[in-house]
Amino acid sequence: MTTTIGSRDDSTAESSGVRAVSRAFEVLQSFTADRPVLSVAEIVRESGLPRTTVLRLVDTLVGERMLRHAADGRITVGARLIRLAAFAEAAWAVPEETADRMTRLAQETGETASLYVRSGMRRVAVAQSPSPYSLRHVVQVGDEMPLLAGASSALLVAASGPDAVEQVLASTPIDHLSDVEVAAFRQAVAAAARDRHAVSHGAREPGNSGVAVIVRDGDDRRPAVVLGLGGPTARFTEERVDVFLAALEAAASDLRHTGLPPALD
Repeated sequence: MTTTIGSRDDSTAESSGVRAVSRAFEVLQSFTADRPVLSVAEIVRESGLPRTTVLRLVDTLVGERMLRHAADGRITVGARLIRLAAFAEAAWAVPEETADRMTRLAQETGETASLYVRSGMRRVAVAQSPSPYSLRHVVQVGDEMPLLAGASSALLVAASGPDAVEQVLASTPIDHLSDVEVAAFRQAVAAAARDRHAVSHGAREPGNSGVAVIVRDGDDRRPAVVLGLGGPTARFTEERVDVFLAALEAAASDLRHTGLPPALD
């Protein structure tokens, strides 16, 4: 039998290397703007990784200056992330005119305006203008949410092409969804594709509603982008939803001219 030297080992090393990179990102994503300093136990809880894996990855990331040991023994972000953060902010910041238009939308409707992009099997908030009310929908820029629930999620899937539904379902562990949930997801995406907008009440969390419209359809080169309003369900009456949709359509039309983040061009 002839063996190709290195073929199996290279494949195994590549798989292991990719897994290590993915896990390193999971460790980094445990940190947030509100929680920049964490204990090892907190990183284990946030990342869902074994403690031994977290310890090994933390040591590696500290060596790469992505993380560092704080004075109290906990772990915090390292100086090397400053450059990456500045690069990411420049690439993902919306143009000033777009930010101003989203602010006017939030003030006009009284609800939080968010710009979402599809990123793999998640939706990510890339810009937001908060509601002027103290009782409001809160999403931080950079937050990632599943594509299985919510008006913006359904619309992003609908705007991503005919294969998007099956891609999302295939990426979800089969025991995480019931037949009823799968049917509801398919129905929500089909309605969003037909109407070119979406409305949801309590889909992602009780008492919260959302309305969204398409800013840009996705294709092989560029991801779908939607503009949504979110807030307490009590304020999302049928009459108000109609008002919200009109305001969203006008704002989305303007955003196509004022522009999206450079990373989405």
